[in-house]
Amino acid sequence: MKGFKYIVFCFLLGAACKPGIPGDIIQPDDMALVLNDIHIVDGYITTVRPDSSKIIAASLYKGIYKKFGVDSAKFYKSMEYYYKNPTVMDGIYKRVNAGLLKQKLKLIKIDSLSTVKVQAQAKRKAKRDSIMSADSVKKVILKKKTDSVNKVKSKKRIDSLKKSKLIMKVKAISAKGALATKPAKV
Repeated sequence: MKGFKYIVFCFLLGAACKPGIPGDIIQPDDMALVLNDIHIVDGYITTVRPDSSKIIAASLYKGIYKKFGVDSAKFYKSMEYYYKNPTVMDGIYKRVNAGLLKQKLKLIKIDSLSTVKVQAQAKRKAKRDSIMSADSVKKVILKKKTDSVNKVKSKKRIDSLKKSKLIMKVKAISAKGALATKPAKV
């Protein structure tokens, strides 16, 4: 019976002393969030000129450490621990990939909504421009019609003036001819 109690005690002691992540290591959930932000900063730094990237990177990393309440020493110690435990690190990076994918999809959605908005504005502008153009065309056509009517009216006026001059000439000639054909009275 003593042997059985001893075996049960050892079993319970072994189960209670199950190895976990030490307290001075960043826990996996928090580590996933830290790595998510670190990878975003790393991606941004690749777009910056090399001479200023070190300065910018240092300040951005300090901001991440401050956000999560860790320092660079604790971060690097945690990374070393997780490198030695690849199964845990694999789980962390699955969360990091999921987080980055979620952010990417959100940005794509925002970008596509922005693109739709810009396209809608361009369509409205094109419609306004076409309406203004149509109004301009109508004004030109109306002006041409008005000019044509005015030309016809002035031509009629000129023609009527010519007719009246012609009629006066005819009357004058006929009056001279009538004078010439009348016998003189003595």
